Amino acid sequence: MIRAFAGSVLLVAALSCTSTAPTITSASSGGSAPLSLQGSRIAVLPFSGAPDRPETGRAARDIAVSILVQRYAVKLVSPSKVDAYLKEKSITPSEFDLEPLTALAATLEADILVWGQVDQFTPYHFDRMAPATPPYVELTLFALPSRASGVKKVGGHKQGALPATIWSRQPTFQDVAQPLIAELISGLAR
Repeated sequence: MIRAFAGSVLLVAALSCTSTAPTITSASSGGSAPLSLQGSRIAVLPFSGAPDRPETGRAARDIAVSILVQRYAVKLVSPSKVDAYLKEKSITPSEFDLEPLTALAATLEADILVWGQVDQFTPYHFDRMAPATPPYVELTLFALPSRASGVKKVGGHKQGALPATIWSRQPTFQDVAQPLIAELISGLAR
């Protein structure tokens, strides 16, 4: 009896420590056909970070660049060139103000502009007096094809796993955001 109880407690504990799959919660096509990312010339604009965690925006942009280059073999417009243009023209990417973004795409000769925002990030937290909090990320990606009239938008979330022990490596923003961003980018291509 005690062995059965102990076994079921271990099973429940093991299942509660697993992460969730990336989930796409919203998608809008902006009146455009599926994006052809493979081999396209893409400019990745800065991502806005989570409230109180601006560093998450920079990390999310780096992850998106890495995924686009490695998995989709895109021709990347230099991020420093993108940043210089945005700073010079005082542009903040927005799905509601497409005129400056269209001009940006033309100037940089980009087929597609991609940017995003980290809507929420809850880091892993352990306190001996309360249950551990697993890391959690909500993200939205935007894409503006240079030959389309609307922005394609996709959002999603992912909860990371708890470490096996308190001495194990703690999960980071990158650990949780990378599979989520990969799933969202594939959602842009659908």
